[in-house]
Amino acid sequence: MNMHDEYLASLASGGKRKLRANSLLAYGDEESRFEAAVLFHEAADIEARALSLLEDVAPETRLRAAVERCACLVMGFDVVEAARAFRAVEEASAAVPQEVADAHRDRLDRLYFAARQDLTELLKRAPVLVSSRFRWEEIAEPDRPRARAEIETLLQRFPGESTFHLIDAMAALDERRIDDLGRALRRALRLCPDNPVLRAHMLLVTALSIAHPGSAMAREEAEAELEKTYQDLNREPTDGVVYLGFMTASLAAFLAAFYAGEDASVHGERARWAADIGAHRPSVVSWEVRNHIEGMKQIVKLLTTEPQMMSAFIEDSLREVLRDSHIVQDPGGGPPKPKAASLIGGVISAASRWLTPSAELAALSELALAA
Repeated sequence: MNMHDEYLASLASGGKRKLRANSLLAYGDEESRFEAAVLFHEAADIEARALSLLEDVAPETRLRAAVERCACLVMGFDVVEAARAFRAVEEASAAVPQEVADAHRDRLDRLYFAARQDLTELLKRAPVLVSSRFRWEEIAEPDRPRARAEIETLLQRFPGESTFHLIDAMAALDERRIDDLGRALRRALRLCPDNPVLRAHMLLVTALSIAHPGSAMAREEAEAELEKTYQDLNREPTDGVVYLGFMTASLAAFLAAFYAGEDASVHGERARWAADIGAHRPSVVSWEVRNHIEGMKQIVKLLTTEPQMMSAFIEDSLREVLRDSHIVQDPGGGPPKPKAASLIGGVISAASRWLTPSAELAALSELALAA
């Protein structure tokens, strides 16, 4: 099969997804609309991959692909990503005659600007999220129930916005709803499977599942996920924030195994390995992620090579370093958590502060300000 035939086959594959997505939209229920959003996102990715198969791309072909990709994202309820794709449409339009651009863009322009207006109107009714620039950690405790209602409303209308699912996950983490946390992040990842911030967040869910057995996933499943991630990272290095997530999850697995009297050496080696590599990897979040991992290396080394030295003094010192002493006691005033869960919670809390998708939130803030 030559490249042109592969290109046509890819377009056919995307077309099938769009047909299936449109049929799901006809049902109108929440689950069907989300599944349709996933299919439209897959179709959008296929458009980009198909274009890359061609050596010489005519300007009109490039415009057609840009229009189709943007339209898929609009139909997939993802205005933030569609806004980025629309810029590509405008760039491609400049390379063809005006009448050609108008013919290709007639339907898209109406769809895109209507969806953008719809989102900005909804954002006007989400003052808590907008005023915090969608950063859950910056929302005052008394305002969080209102923020929770706002994100639910936004998700009902725009189930394809992965950032909304991530904010929903952060709310679940804050409220210790581990199962809801995993569900929200899995949805976000299905929409954007290559997003490193989402991958890192899922690794924190793995760590939480190990710290709190019986929630989100079984320990065996969590450790199988760590094995798969380790193999993936060895094959293809990625963003530093993913190593931060893997380091945290491996450290959680180490502590859980150590306190259970099991052999924890493999998890310890992997946690140190992730810290060593992650300290030198760039990140879409911030260059400071590398500094954080570098700073955590000594703690990781201490916990994984001298765990028997974790006296009360060392645990208190770690809590202070991680600035998360509240995790020692349950919110309801229950008894202190076991050492493993306590330490895992502190490390997770420290890591989660770095998992903010700044680019996506900046795009949302831009839309909110435009409202």
